[in-house]
Amino acid sequence: MTIPAALAHDTIGTNPAATALLGAAGVGITVAAWSEASKRSPRLRTMATVSAGAASTYLTAATVAGPTSPNVALLQALGGGTLALWWNLRHALRNSASEGAGDGLLDMVGLARTQVVNGQVVAGEVSAELQLPRGEMVPDDVQQRIPHMASALGTTPGAIRVTPNRDNHSRVTLSVTPVDHLRKSVLYPGPSLPGQSIGRPVRLGVYQDGRPLEFWLPGTEDRDHPRPLSHLLTTGMSGSGKSGSLKVVLIEAMTRSDVVVWLGDPSKGSQSVGAIRDGLDWCETTPQGVEALLDVLPIVVKARADLLGRLGYAQWEPECWTKHQIPLLLIHFEESADDAVADHPNVVKVAQQARSTGTVLSFSLQRASYAGISTEVRAQFGTSLIFGVKDDTDAFTLDGAAKAAGASPEQWAADRAGMLYLQAPGVDRERWPIPARAYRLPDDEQVRRLIAAYDAVRPQGVDAATAKAAGPRYAACKARSARHSGREERPEPGPLRTALAERPRVPAHLDEAEIMEGETMDDAAEFEATEQPYAVAHESDLDADADPDTELEEPAGVVQVSEPEFTIKRPAEDARAEMLAILEELRAEGRAVCAPKDFPESRVGRSRTWVSRRLAEFADSRREVAENPGGQLGSWLIVPRDDAFEDYAA
Repeated sequence: MTIPAALAHDTIGTNPAATALLGAAGVGITVAAWSEASKRSPRLRTMATVSAGAASTYLTAATVAGPTSPNVALLQALGGGTLALWWNLRHALRNSASEGAGDGLLDMVGLARTQVVNGQVVAGEVSAELQLPRGEMVPDDVQQRIPHMASALGTTPGAIRVTPNRDNHSRVTLSVTPVDHLRKSVLYPGPSLPGQSIGRPVRLGVYQDGRPLEFWLPGTEDRDHPRPLSHLLTTGMSGSGKSGSLKVVLIEAMTRSDVVVWLGDPSKGSQSVGAIRDGLDWCETTPQGVEALLDVLPIVVKARADLLGRLGYAQWEPECWTKHQIPLLLIHFEESADDAVADHPNVVKVAQQARSTGTVLSFSLQRASYAGISTEVRAQFGTSLIFGVKDDTDAFTLDGAAKAAGASPEQWAADRAGMLYLQAPGVDRERWPIPARAYRLPDDEQVRRLIAAYDAVRPQGVDAATAKAAGPRYAACKARSARHSGREERPEPGPLRTALAERPRVPAHLDEAEIMEGETMDDAAEFEATEQPYAVAHESDLDADADPDTELEEPAGVVQVSEPEFTIKRPAEDARAEMLAILEELRAEGRAVCAPKDFPESRVGRSRTWVSRRLAEFADSRREVAENPGGQLGSWLIVPRDDAFEDYAA
């Protein structure tokens, strides 16, 4: 600046008009600096304007008086030195990220007047608290600029989050993850808290910022941090990693000391169970079996509610196990959009009533639309695992605030299995929009060994009240599991004996006529006197001398033949035998429930009323069927054919 000033002094220093024009140009440059810096931060705008004005003033003064004049030299030393120090300080602060984001990135994306209050780098994530111009911008304005920021930084929108401040609507937190640490899946490191209570968090994977991905299954009555028990809803398109990730949750539960796991899958069957079968307390892999499980759930919930109420608990707590041996019950339904689950009449009632009883429902399905699951049921699920979806309209359970902050499960679709967002009670809402990835399980053989290693840690079944309410099908599953594992049956009464012990027995001295309610002795005598109820005396319609090669005459008409209808009653013993044969056929088909309509009169030879009474007798005998209080009126649970139940008929 000194050399141009000396040249101007020698050439136009004595020309008043030229020096006046030079001064006016300096004023214009100062005004232009103020105007052009309007999109910059207030601090930078001030610095630019002051610097332009000071330079114009020095040039005009040096042109008139000369750069070597004492006053001009003093102005250069003090003013120039101050400005130089000011700019050097700003440059140093900018390099330390105190103000660089506000003057660089924010200026570039149209947020020039936004100020950076503070910034930090934690676990590979850069975060900064931004002060928005009061009354001019709101957090939504910043969230709408996420795609522009991603373009400016050369990253993806999913790597940027904008979280509003809970206490100040003029502030937001901008978080950027420059490097995607979850591009590769992370192998499951093993149980997070083996042998401990399920009251402690379950670890599913890792967040993008490196923190563990954890949530809770039971609730807590802690006054400072109360947390309700919530059901678990998992959504995501096919191939997004739902099934494998949920197995991590189930394995975590199977290695705890106070939780029992039941599972039902009406669609994939044994394929979805795989290597975790030995850790399941009750497993149903057929539509009929899943329906039977849902049939008894209202009875199970009622029994657990009564039991916990008598013991003085408002909800399940770890103390319920340590003092009373009542475990938490986790019931997972895979492919929950299947008709066997979604359309079952007990689902809504159980979802509404089960939470306080320490019964956690877990549903997994691809889309949580009204077509796949009732909206009334969906409203009962407080914990959500949102995996990759085809487009943003499929993310029905994604919280609106999390979506606005940048959560976008459609960015993964099925390309990155295991990527998800977690929304759960006890998890800070500010972490809901942070991407995470579930652990990847090892091969099936290692999983089997892992589950077997903790067989002595987890409970070997539910409490007596729950087992009694679950009924004979649960007992059958326990008996098969005991034989499969090589464990001997306990000498004390098992779950089925407990479930049926209080039912009345049919006195052995009653004869056939006394047992058949509503039948007269004459009817019984008539049946006993009938030796061949189906024999019909007739003569052959064929002529013995007829030629077998002769063509038959055209029929005069067509008579439709249906199943024979019994004109007389079939003997009671034969009718019972036919009912037992039908029951065996139903067992072979995998049926879990039967009704009088399954025993047609064309086969049994008796009316439905008679059949209903005989089914009641079978239930009293504790062998063939059992009561079905959770199902439709008039239906009966079919007792599985199992050697373990032969001694229950006595």
